[in-house]
Amino acid sequence: MDRPVDPRLPADVLSPEAEEATQKDQLRAQQAALVAAAGRELSNVASVVLGERFGSLHMKRTEDRAQREYFVLQDTQGNSATLWVDAIPMATGSIANTVTNTASDQYIVQISDRLPSEHLTRVLAHEVGELVAVRDRSSQGMAPVRESLLEQGAEFGARNELSSQDHGRIGELNWLADRAADMSLPEQQRTESRAELSALLDHCGLRPVAPMAELEAHAGELEAAESRRYVSRDFLSSHAKRLVRDLARPIEQLDPTDAAALQASRDAALLAQRQVEAFIGRRNMTMPLPGYDQNGLPLPRDQLGTAAEQWADYRAQVSDRTVQALEGRLAAQQMPLRQVVIGGGASLTGRNPEALLVDGAGRWHLDPGAGIVQSADQDRDLAQWMGVDPYQAVEDPRQRVPIEAVRLWEDQLATQGDVVNGHARLRLGRNGELLAEVRPFDQDGKASAKPLWVACDGTPSIATGLTPEVVPGMERGASGVESRGEAVRLICERLRDLEGQGVTGAAELRASLTQAERGGADTATVLDTLEPSPLREALKAGLEDGAATRMDNCFIALKATQKWEAAREAAPGRALMGDEVAENRFDPGDAKHWIIAGSGGTGVANAEIILKENPHARVTIVGRMPPPPALAHQVQYPAMERKHVAKEGGDGRLTLINADVRAIDTYRDENGRTCFRVPYVDEKTKESKTLEADGYVASLGRTNPLPPALQVLANEVRDLGGEIDGDLLFDKDDQYIGYGLTFRTKDGRQHQVDVDGAASWQLPREVFSPGTQGQLNQMGARALPAETGNASPGFSPIARQSALRARAVAAAQAGDEHAVQRLATVPERWKRPERPEPTAEAEQPGGGPGTPPPAPAQTAEVPRRPAPPTPGPAPGRGAPDAHLWQLGVPQARRARPAGPAQQPHQPPPDHHRPGPGLGPGMGD
Repeated sequence: MDRPVDPRLPADVLSPEAEEATQKDQLRAQQAALVAAAGRELSNVASVVLGERFGSLHMKRTEDRAQREYFVLQDTQGNSATLWVDAIPMATGSIANTVTNTASDQYIVQISDRLPSEHLTRVLAHEVGELVAVRDRSSQGMAPVRESLLEQGAEFGARNELSSQDHGRIGELNWLADRAADMSLPEQQRTESRAELSALLDHCGLRPVAPMAELEAHAGELEAAESRRYVSRDFLSSHAKRLVRDLARPIEQLDPTDAAALQASRDAALLAQRQVEAFIGRRNMTMPLPGYDQNGLPLPRDQLGTAAEQWADYRAQVSDRTVQALEGRLAAQQMPLRQVVIGGGASLTGRNPEALLVDGAGRWHLDPGAGIVQSADQDRDLAQWMGVDPYQAVEDPRQRVPIEAVRLWEDQLATQGDVVNGHARLRLGRNGELLAEVRPFDQDGKASAKPLWVACDGTPSIATGLTPEVVPGMERGASGVESRGEAVRLICERLRDLEGQGVTGAAELRASLTQAERGGADTATVLDTLEPSPLREALKAGLEDGAATRMDNCFIALKATQKWEAAREAAPGRALMGDEVAENRFDPGDAKHWIIAGSGGTGVANAEIILKENPHARVTIVGRMPPPPALAHQVQYPAMERKHVAKEGGDGRLTLINADVRAIDTYRDENGRTCFRVPYVDEKTKESKTLEADGYVASLGRTNPLPPALQVLANEVRDLGGEIDGDLLFDKDDQYIGYGLTFRTKDGRQHQVDVDGAASWQLPREVFSPGTQGQLNQMGARALPAETGNASPGFSPIARQSALRARAVAAAQAGDEHAVQRLATVPERWKRPERPEPTAEAEQPGGGPGTPPPAPAQTAEVPRRPAPPTPGPAPGRGAPDAHLWQLGVPQARRARPAGPAQQPHQPPPDHHRPGPGLGPGMGD
């Protein structure tokens, strides 16, 4: 959880002035220096924080090409945990972040690359103390302590439990006390450590800060301080106990030297806090906390399902009222002018209550699975960014967050302002203005045939979720073509060039292809238009090798799509895209044996859904094995293996095959029923084999098109001779907040649109280069390593991204012209610094994360006392079900009862959510 700037640290930590003066190359050098120093100091820090529990700390390297360093920490009780340390760009106000993956005992400590190196060990002490506390609590299945006690002003009452944040502060106290008592350090460093510990006592509430002359206030604080010292006593080291006894007294009773140091620390902390608050700027957040009842208390777990249904009904009522208001304005010949947001999901964290939200309530509202694939521990940051408590929704902190909680949170956020349950797409008006074409859903979940029109005020935001999936048989890579839409676009662009060269028939063929594509014709019709054309060979003539290969791949893509559409027609309901399974748009009983083509996250989720919904079905996942590393660190996949894979002790209903999947292949069984086969080579015997099944699900990865809500707008702009440009969007702290598109018409008019949420991690290939996508992927992997069990488009990371985006946009609207950066590439700070040459010890082979550590003779043990550190549009007319597997259709919805007159379980007006990223959040 992000740890904010602390008033107990010196005033120059992350000061705005220092940030502005720091150059990018210096920051990358600082990253390398911080990571190297952390590697040298971590063993000593861990030994001080854990005390007698400390066993050993071994540094290892992954066996892959990256050879990332990590540490295996063992205690004297035989427990171990894997620690990863990195220094990365962090949001202003944060100095460190610890990701606690108790599902696989992986702990990622991320440090701000702007942190002065002299404060590194103290920050590490806090993070180690916190992660050990999280691990201890989670290993016992205990819910976290939400409110911290070691905080000046915290209500004490009868509570005597410490939060993980409290244990982090105790780690700092023990570390500072150890340094103050270490006679091998220079006297100045010992004196500074003593002064820092004294200042920390203020923040922890272990000393009264009210003057002794204020009798009542002083007496109350003194009593609370004594209680806190009593609760903390068993966790403090002997050095810390002695210093706390000497220094945890009113400033009037300290000796002159300690009193002067404390007063200087208080003055500096006050100045630092004022500087940070003025630099960040607080966004006025008025949304109540999702997931709480009318008294501001978390909803009990057994009420989540009922509450989710109530909020879905209330959301429908708000949607009806919004639609009626828009219809009234249009009937009065008044065009509504609104800020427009299309799409929801976790991006609702940044929901602007003043904006018109148009959202189909897809993905998590339709998913029949058990919940998101991370545990409450893995998604604990939701408390900080979305203002929800994931722990309240589970019995054990290692359990997955249930789907009912996610639906409830999203609906509560969606109804903070006007919302339309439906689809929308952006269009150009008659005079070139930007309009939103809104099609609300009826009670059966069908989009209205008659659209509502809204004029866009400012920059619309698109957050329509994950992009469409790839059909089997597509060629990927630099010269690859991912979809039928991309193939037709590339061929039409080439025909436009030929038209400019005066080639006869090029204009007519381009017009025919465009009409077929936009009219929703099936792919066979598109190929029938292309194949007999005399221009077939001219499309490649004169092109360089890479461009010619890509043109060939356009036809491969079209033929693969044709085979896919033919398979879907021959086996209706049994040839599916993964998203159809994830959104419950299928009947799991239609097949007895399902092939899942693809071993990524979507494929694994599809397998789980089918096995759950059809207890008699068998599932075979075919793809690259083992699956992506992040899956092994989640809750879902290991549990599914144990339950259903025979060699893991399961019931044998799930089989995993390592093979490349090509275009879909069908055959007819003895009953004349269309079925599916996948040829593959056995990994062990190298024997050629064939897998056959009566159901097929394609989960082979995502395409990179424009979001569906922007495709018509793009066509209109290009038809008028305009262009589309794109930029990556970052806030002033180099935190990624999505991408922006600029639509320029030929007459000089331009419109900007921002893309947020999961869609923002799949850059449209018609606007951005593959190299830019690669940079974005590398940045995402560094910010969220696989060991977190999460990924950049995941629920919790998107909640954080959207909160940061909301803050940056608000600052920009308030006049800060640097609040949102539009960049062509990923900032240099996100590129990994050069790794120093490994030492002989560091080159020892490691077993990789999640494996038992080797004997000490086979791995490098970090010394305990090292040297001091160095400083979507509606389906087109045409063939039935055309593009259905790309656009998606909302699930039929039951007729809903009349909703309540007031919002159900509405928190009181004064129960507000904290501003994103400001303050310590809700702690652990």
